[in-house]
Amino acid sequence: LRQSCQFEMFWRVCMHCCVLASMVDLGGCFSGFLPTSSPGHLKHGLSRRAESFLRDPSDSFKGRMTFRLSQLRCTSELASTQRVQIGTLEVSSIGTGAMNWPLNKESDPGAEAAFSACFRNGINLFDTAEAYGFGTSEKLVRTCIQSSKTGESAKIATKFAPVPWRQDASDVVDACKASAERLGVDSIDLYQIHWPDIIQPFKPFGLDRRKDEIFWDGIAQCYEQGLAKNIGVSNYGPELLSKAHKALSERGVPLVSNQINFSLLCRKQGNQATVDRCKELGVQPIGYFPLASGLLAGRYSADSMPPGLKGLTMKKYIIGGEDKRSGTTFPPGGVSPLIEEMRGIAEARGKTVPQIALNYVVCKGVVPIPGCRSAEQARENAGAMGWRMTEDEVSRLEAAADALGFEFSNGGFNLTE
Repeated sequence: LRQSCQFEMFWRVCMHCCVLASMVDLGGCFSGFLPTSSPGHLKHGLSRRAESFLRDPSDSFKGRMTFRLSQLRCTSELASTQRVQIGTLEVSSIGTGAMNWPLNKESDPGAEAAFSACFRNGINLFDTAEAYGFGTSEKLVRTCIQSSKTGESAKIATKFAPVPWRQDASDVVDACKASAERLGVDSIDLYQIHWPDIIQPFKPFGLDRRKDEIFWDGIAQCYEQGLAKNIGVSNYGPELLSKAHKALSERGVPLVSNQINFSLLCRKQGNQATVDRCKELGVQPIGYFPLASGLLAGRYSADSMPPGLKGLTMKKYIIGGEDKRSGTTFPPGGVSPLIEEMRGIAEARGKTVPQIALNYVVCKGVVPIPGCRSAEQARENAGAMGWRMTEDEVSRLEAAADALGFEFSNGGFNLTE
């Protein structure tokens, strides 16, 4: 029923059934298909509409049926804002990243409560990695699944770390098996290469051996052996993504996702170009840091700085100043003009600033995976699903972001290649 032509066929059948039902006085059985203004139509009203339809299929009856059809189409469009297809997986349009759960615990009441709350509120995609706590994060996700009554139907994504001492395709297969064991599954829903093979410790000595193609071979083997139901990459720019897609396609292995840093405040460092290439290739982009590490949550200010080291690294974005390392000047007030624009849209829609930030990412065709540390955050994240901002609202936000003159750090990943 998701395709318009199927809807049309469905409603042609329904209209004829309604006509038949009226003739045999079974109007009540089909009354739910027709919009009405009062309960009194159930019997005679349906017969009158059926008679009218038989006289002239283009009259008001057909118009009402077309209206009902448009209503169902809207319902289908609404559903599409809540579910996304990633390979064989049907996932929520917003997921949850596990990186800000404890990285040194295999069980944690807060993480378990957040996991369950996400699921209750319609979020079923959870992303972790072997690099998070050296595998401890994967074990924590397993505990969350086991502690939740419905956790077994969650869709879990994890990642392979292409560190220098991994040299062969078999290393990817072995890592996949280890991740599956830590997650407590036989086959991983979505297995991703965490970053391109850019850690080259001997490059200063002229020894630069990129092993990307070797790792593509390894992750393809994971798919072919059934260790992974779907495979993806992470932090790949347009050109490297195209090469990986071509290599895997020639092998008959679908590349279904590419996870990158993407937010309203991180678009121009190759991020949007990567999203565009993903769309061309039929690869679903997934966005980490959709709130720009909390900058787009609207909760930081000169009087309310994040604690510890984070406060030092985020200070330039929040109150302005100069980054001597990059030579970038951040205007006084930092992101505050953008936050005010977001707040205006949020208030008009009855939403929160973080929900506007997340919905923006959804509007760009990217699945955001924000962190979630509590049931309250789970509900707030889920409140960004099921609706979309208008093109005008999206344009206003992008104009406000561009006017800042700076973007959030891309974490050292070069998405221009």
